[in-house]
Amino acid sequence: MRVYLTGHPGNKCILPASSFLIEKYLNENFDVNFLNFGDYDSSKLFTGNYVKLDEEQAGENSALWSKYLKEYLKSIDDEYIIFSLDDFFLCREIDMKVYGILFDEMKSDPDIKCAKLGISPSYRPHEYTVKKTVDQIEIFYLDPNVGYSASTQYCIWRKNALVDVLENTSNAWNFELHGSSYFNSKGYKAIGSTTICLPYAESSAVSNRRPNKVSILGMSKDILEEMISKELLNEPELTVGGDGGNYSEYKNSIRSGLDVIEDEEFK
Repeated sequence: MRVYLTGHPGNKCILPASSFLIEKYLNENFDVNFLNFGDYDSSKLFTGNYVKLDEEQAGENSALWSKYLKEYLKSIDDEYIIFSLDDFFLCREIDMKVYGILFDEMKSDPDIKCAKLGISPSYRPHEYTVKKTVDQIEIFYLDPNVGYSASTQYCIWRKNALVDVLENTSNAWNFELHGSSYFNSKGYKAIGSTTICLPYAESSAVSNRRPNKVSILGMSKDILEEMISKELLNEPELTVGGDGGNYSEYKNSIRSGLDVIEDEEFK
C-alpha cells in the first residue's frame, strides 16, 4: 500500500530522521511518499520518494493545504492509501496482524472510510464501541458524532472519501475540526483497534509552539543515540514531549511513553 506523508517546507529538516524510522519500522509492503513544496535532495532519505506539490506553498496560513492535496490525490489511481502528516516519529515496528485485520474489516463495508493505525487521537471509551474480536484483536467503531473522525495522523483511507473531505476543508486544522463534522454528517464510518497497530507518540516531532525543538517522546534511548551519532538528530534540540524537559536531562532514566501505555498493570 502507498503511504502519503504531507508536510510544509519547515519540516524538511526532519525528513532524514523520519525516513530512517520508517525504514526501520515499516516494511516492503509499503511505498512511502513525502509530499512537500520546492526542491529537495532525495538522497538524504533512507527510504521513500519525494514528491514536489508545487514550487512553493501558496495561501496565507496554509489556507490552500486541502486544495493541493486534493488535486494530487485525484491524480493517483489507488483505491486505498495511508495518509498522515510527516512529523510523527514512529517508535516501533508495525503490527502486520492488526493491520491486516483492520484492512479486511474496512474492505468488508463500503461505508468504512477510515481505519486508525496509531494510539491517537486518544478516544475515550464512551466515544467508541467494540463491535467484534478477530483473532484476539478488538475492532472498535467510532460513535457517529465523535470529533477527530477525520485525522491527520496515520490512517488507512478510502482515497475517494479522503478527497471528498479535502474538497470541503481548507487547512490541516480545519480538516480535523470541520472535516470531522463533515465526515460524520455523510454517515462515513471510522474504525480502529484497541491493540496498537503502528506505535508513535501523539505529540508531533516539530511544532510552531516549540521552535527549534524536536520531540522524541516514546522513542528508545538506543535508537535516539544511534540517530544522534548519524547526525539525524541534534541532542540539544531534543525534548521529551510537547511540554517535557530536555532529552539530555532524562536520557539516563528515559522510559518509553508507549511502554507505560502498554504495561499490563494499566490495561
